[in-house]
Amino acid sequence: MKRLLIACAAALLTGCATLADQLQGSLQPAPDSGHAILAMTVRTYAPENATAMVYWHGLDNGLKGVLRANFGLDSIFGPAGSDPVIGRLQLLALPPGRYMLDKATARWADDAAGDNLAINTQRSASFALGQSFTVTAGHSVYLGDIRFNLDYRPDLSYLDSHPRDYAHMQRVWHINDSDSVQLQLLPGTQ
Repeated sequence: MKRLLIACAAALLTGCATLADQLQGSLQPAPDSGHAILAMTVRTYAPENATAMVYWHGLDNGLKGVLRANFGLDSIFGPAGSDPVIGRLQLLALPPGRYMLDKATARWADDAAGDNLAINTQRSASFALGQSFTVTAGHSVYLGDIRFNLDYRPDLSYLDSHPRDYAHMQRVWHINDSDSVQLQLLPGTQ
């Protein structure tokens, strides 16, 4: 029981460190790992009530995980003077190998009908992704921006938002070497 409490306390303390603190100014991963960077953004009338998740797994290993964005709280800050974008820039530190973005889900409030009964009706959608990417030891790759379009007919767009996202890495993550991040855009990126 004592070990469990110590482990929980350690997990809470390490959770307090920001990503900028963890990266210490560089996106250079450890020699035996790499980074995958992905933005999750949204287009909806009520972003404060929208969330999304992207599920991934390793094709060469048993790793799997979920990336989460709470669009009511998360912002991506582009170049100085530009307006922030509603979304979250994600960083995955992974061992070298091939990976797959399996599916995405989103939840949001829909009051499009305009009557009192429809206000804040929760909606959800699931999207098959089937997008593969590769992580190489010692390298960081930028995969692009998955934009969740949640009004009317929900769908996804894959965007190349690297100028904005590299600026976020510099401004928020305090990264000095964002130019070293290689583009490995997901298929279908516009």
